[in-house]
Order: sequence, then structure tokens, then C-alpha cells
Amino acid sequence: MLVSAVETAAGYWRATKEPPTERLKVSRPDLVALLRATGGDKLVDQVANKIADYIGATKKFVDFILEFLPEPPSDRPPEGFQHPWNRKTMRKSMKIIYDWRSRALHGGTPFPFPMCEPPWKQGNSYAEKPIGLGTRALGAYWAAKDTPMLLHAFEYIVRQALLKWWGSMLQVDS
Repeated sequence: MLVSAVETAAGYWRATKEPPTERLKVSRPDLVALLRATGGDKLVDQVANKIADYIGATKKFVDFILEFLPEPPSDRPPEGFQHPWNRKTMRKSMKIIYDWRSRALHGGTPFPFPMCEPPWKQGNSYAEKPIGLGTRALGAYWAAKDTPMLLHAFEYIVRQALLKWWGSMLQVDS
């Protein structure tokens, strides 16, 4: 549901930032070329207006999170239990999380157990990512590289990104 919340906000944000034709060009340049060859720019624009909201879902999700990525929490666990807070790692993690959500939504594959279990207390805070090289539970195994962060860390990112986005839309009277 957190992914869906970001998708909804990202759809609105992207529509105000980038016209449908540009989104189609980025997502499906081969389709743009085919449409242009068949019916010119008018056909490209017509098709883009019909399908722009349905293309580039992962990119839209990741771009939104990165655009409104909050500062790391002030209370963090020791370094070995932290999720790296840089754009490259965050981009990779968000793509993995979006893929898991898509598998769950469209294929019925359960979300990985390690990403849903309660966090472990580490020092004065909680681990932000699964501990170790992998997790074995409920008859399955998940490698650490496939489970980038725990639910509470993802919830923090989503909540703060949404608040930051909403704040960016406030009009300040001068």
C-alpha cells in the first residue's frame, strides 16, 4: 500500500512536470518512431495522451522518491545495520521494492518475509535492513541483496517523501 501511495502521488507529480509526449519518448522511443512514421507528430501526441499514465511506472516511482528523498532519520542504528542513504543505492533499493510489489500485485508472489518482519533493536535504534547474507524462514530463502530494507525504513522514506512533496506544493504568500 505504501508503494501505491507513492505511485498515486508520483503520477500527479509527473503529469505536472513532464508532458505526455515526453514521457512516451523516454519510455517507448521505438513506438514514437513507428507512430511518427505512420501518422506524424499528431498521432504521437494523440497516443501519448491516451497511454502516458500507464507507462514508465517503475521510473516514475523511483524518480519521485529520489526527488523528495528525506534526510536520514536522526536516530539511526550502528553503521552495519543502516541502509546506505545515497541516491545510487536508494535507486537500486526502490527498484527492487517496486519489483517485489509488482510480483505480489500481479503474480500473487508474497512480499519477502525479511522485509515484513519487525525490526531488531540495534543500539538505541532499529536495524534498517535485514541482517546477514540472507534469511531463511517459512521454508524459503531470501538473499540480502534481494531484500534491501525493512518495512519501517521504507515507511519512513515514503512518509517523509510524501510530506516533502506536499510541502513543495504550498503557496507562500509574499
